[in-house]
Amino acid sequence: MNKFILLCAVYSACLSVVGNYVNVNVPKPYMDEIFHVPQAQKFCVGNYTEWDPKITTLPGLYLISVGIVTPLNTVTKVLTGETPDLGSCTTVNLRSQNVVFGMLNFVLLYCLTGQLHGEKENYKDSLALLSSLNLSLLPVLFFFNFLYYTDTVSTTMVLLMYSLFLSERHGLSSLAGLLSVLCRQTNIVWVFFVAGLAAGQLLAEQIYIHQAKTKHPPTLALTTYGQIVELVSGTLRLATSNPPEFAKIVGLIITKCFGFILVGVGFLVFVKLNNGIVVGDRSAHEAVIHLPQILYFLIFCGGLMFPYVLQHIKNFPSFAARNFLFIAISGILLAAIVHYNTMGHPYLLADNRHFTFYIWRKFFLRHWSLKFVLVPAYIIAAFCITNTLQKSQLMFRILFPVCLILSLAPQALLEFRYFIIPFILCRLQVKPASLSKLLAEFTFLVAINAATLYLFLHRPF
Repeated sequence: MNKFILLCAVYSACLSVVGNYVNVNVPKPYMDEIFHVPQAQKFCVGNYTEWDPKITTLPGLYLISVGIVTPLNTVTKVLTGETPDLGSCTTVNLRSQNVVFGMLNFVLLYCLTGQLHGEKENYKDSLALLSSLNLSLLPVLFFFNFLYYTDTVSTTMVLLMYSLFLSERHGLSSLAGLLSVLCRQTNIVWVFFVAGLAAGQLLAEQIYIHQAKTKHPPTLALTTYGQIVELVSGTLRLATSNPPEFAKIVGLIITKCFGFILVGVGFLVFVKLNNGIVVGDRSAHEAVIHLPQILYFLIFCGGLMFPYVLQHIKNFPSFAARNFLFIAISGILLAAIVHYNTMGHPYLLADNRHFTFYIWRKFFLRHWSLKFVLVPAYIIAAFCITNTLQKSQLMFRILFPVCLILSLAPQALLEFRYFIIPFILCRLQVKPASLSKLLAEFTFLVAINAATLYLFLHRPF
């Protein structure tokens, strides 16, 4: 506990120092802050009817800001007798709220690491602290702790939802899920993910109990495929042989997931009334089928998790030799996806203040063939990440790929911020067991963040 408090103090101090340095050097709203800050300021003075049509997300971020600012304004009014103005919702004050949520993300990541791995053999709290710090230093997330964007608070709500689920507090978890959707609509996918974990784990437990009582005990299949087959066959066997018992299990699932179901139904009603998911700027945020997003994520995830995936690369040649036909077909399919489904969103080359601008311009647009060069890297990254997650729970291994596709494939724009939540959920599955790997990861992340902040503050565009 003393180590945790000490690291919290050090990390919060670092966030405060960097946040102050950003505010001194970039005092005015930057990039999308030109939309978010004025909108929040309108909410701060009670103007809830005026809406900027360029804002695509629901007003969760602004409502949270109002929830923080309003009590302070009330105290100010009582003490001074003056009606508060926009001074309480300055760019600096709004950014500072994200710094606080950045600190909360570290705390939640530490809690989640303990919840996921705390009962495992040789679990060490000191390694869990370093692992949680590394996750907090995820470059995209860390950078946006210092700007008034939705990413930090959106991540907080998803992590809170996941943590409450692991604590068996499903009602509160669904409430956190609702708040996450209010911050960013695409978080409905992660609400579905957590609800699926809750339903799947309950179903699996009941199926295994039923199998133990019958002539079909669990076979303890070791592979993911074998476990899925066992679960499906057990479910079908129970549904056909004992319908009342199966109906009882369905009822238990509905009861357990009722809060998540309400969030899902509410979201569907919103989509119907809103005629779509996004609130504004609809022409630039139309849902598409953009499968290369999954491939970009694999490279992003594999690159940032390199200390943990490198150990699996040495096994790839033997795997490829044993499964040559599978690798060949996969390569052909991925090449076809890259050729026919690669998209360049207009926003991608419209703003040179994003890393993706330079990646797209300097690499993908340099020559038509370069986009195919990465196909082997996509396959190797998928192999390594799959093996890294092999020890995670079955329902996670089933649901995560599905939700990853649902979250990223409809997005036409290549934007690393969309990768934050799936990356964190993926990385959380890695048990903190090696100090050398954690230190290598820490050094790598600090170097990226330092370079990013240096370019942002001292080489402005």
